[in-house]
Amino acid sequence: MRMRATTPRFVLSVLATAVLIAAAAPAPSNASESIDRLGKTMVSFESPLVEVVVDYKFADSSLGEDWLILNVAVTSSQSEATEVRSDSVLVRTPDGRTIPLPPYSDFSKAYPEYQSAARRAALASDPVDFTHGGRATCELAFQPLPGTTTALESVYVNMRKICQGLLFFPVQGGVQPGTWQFIIEFEEFEVRVPFVLGESK
Repeated sequence: MRMRATTPRFVLSVLATAVLIAAAAPAPSNASESIDRLGKTMVSFESPLVEVVVDYKFADSSLGEDWLILNVAVTSSQSEATEVRSDSVLVRTPDGRTIPLPPYSDFSKAYPEYQSAARRAALASDPVDFTHGGRATCELAFQPLPGTTTALESVYVNMRKICQGLLFFPVQGGVQPGTWQFIIEFEEFEVRVPFVLGESK
């Protein structure tokens, strides 16, 4: 009883959100996959093939915006390279809609729409590679801002390399509160990382 009475409200909030994420998470396809909470607005997915961390701090503070912006890192525990393609990345909305990562040509044309939000997201996002210190880093350059670098259609990761970057998804009707999923499709399985927006509102 004493511990319950003195438990900080933040801890209770984190525990409550962890329950929501666990309830929203799909059942792992095998026992070697796991989904874990790394912080108030950060979730990780681990499997024998790839490991993914999603930081949704900016998205959680930007409800109603026309673009969902996530800070994502991808790596692998394998020595062989694993390809992650831009056309295999998508999100699922709380109402069940599927939104793929837009082609770079569409993304660059829409730059005026998200220019301000992109600057704010870059400042607000937390580093997501701290769990794999010492690995070579690369840019997850599926959607580099126009005029900065070349857009890539795919990146390759392994146990010595981690790629990180901001990903932008256009959301018709604006970003809504609720349980979302960040998804990467591979030939044999899907990475599905659930995250909850607006839980503290």
